[in-house]
Amino acid sequence: MLLVVFGAGASYDSVPHRPVDPPQWQPYRPPLANQLFDDRPLFVDAMRRFPQCQPVIPDLRNVSATAGVEQVLSRFESEAEGYPERHKQLAAIKYYLHYALWECERHWREEHNGITCYKSLLDQIEKWRHRAEERVCLVTFNYDTMLEEALREFFRLKLQHLDHYLLEHAGYVLIKLHGSVNWGREVSTSFAPGTVPTTDLLIESAARLQISSRYRIVNSFPMLVEGGQVLFPALAIPVESKDSFECPDYHVKALRDSLSDVTKILTIGWRAKEADFLKMVQTLGPRPRQLMIISGSETYAKETHQNLAGQGMGLSKLVLGQGGFSQLIRSRQVETFLQG
Repeated sequence: MLLVVFGAGASYDSVPHRPVDPPQWQPYRPPLANQLFDDRPLFVDAMRRFPQCQPVIPDLRNVSATAGVEQVLSRFESEAEGYPERHKQLAAIKYYLHYALWECERHWREEHNGITCYKSLLDQIEKWRHRAEERVCLVTFNYDTMLEEALREFFRLKLQHLDHYLLEHAGYVLIKLHGSVNWGREVSTSFAPGTVPTTDLLIESAARLQISSRYRIVNSFPMLVEGGQVLFPALAIPVESKDSFECPDYHVKALRDSLSDVTKILTIGWRAKEADFLKMVQTLGPRPRQLMIISGSETYAKETHQNLAGQGMGLSKLVLGQGGFSQLIRSRQVETFLQG
């Protein structure tokens, strides 16, 4: 089995004809973690819609390589127990991410017109998978739906329910461990008779809000009520340790069941800092595996390798790819790796 893990760098460098090098300011390019709260017009509009997040925006913009957005949000989460206002701010941040990234992806779609690295990668993988009669497990930590769209269009699939993500009939499993811009969780809290749910009400009620483990795919934003059910964005706040999942339990089980069969691992734009997922990777054991790491930065590629090596993974082959996602597609390095 092939395991492919996508991080923020994959969607950031997802369109070959919109290169990231040399850097160009593009207001709709999917952001990296430290760009999630940039002063882009689209993002500022989302902040205006959910004003409870505004008091913490300066801190989320005052970041560096050593103290980034994830560290700041980790601090906010730790402060919530003793400061109730943090609950409202973190709830507003989830709505902000849902709204801003939904809009960002919608505009980015107009930039790429369906020509993405995700589709080309699927083509290269499927060529190998068909001949080798192998299976593929796709794991993404991104909130956007670019990978789903690629799967839907490449295989003519319908992804209208969370069950559809386990595409065993096509030889693929898709796992989104940190949720998705188009996923909601049903709210179990009962409101007073005659109360009309609003996003503002849910944010203001965040500290006492009961959110179930029942997930739904939503088709509108900002999500609120669909099919008569009040929904809350199913997005994991991007914190430093990233030790919680935001997806159905049976998706996590499907991932665990798949890992023991993995012989090849390809990572794209991922720094391997998610604690719970790395613990799962430990279950791979010392059996030698082939690993290919794709990153726009040699430093980050080495960091990914070190984080994975720390899980005791045995390797029979290690490839540090040259360049990011777009370069991987242009060079067809993945075909050489898969055939090896």
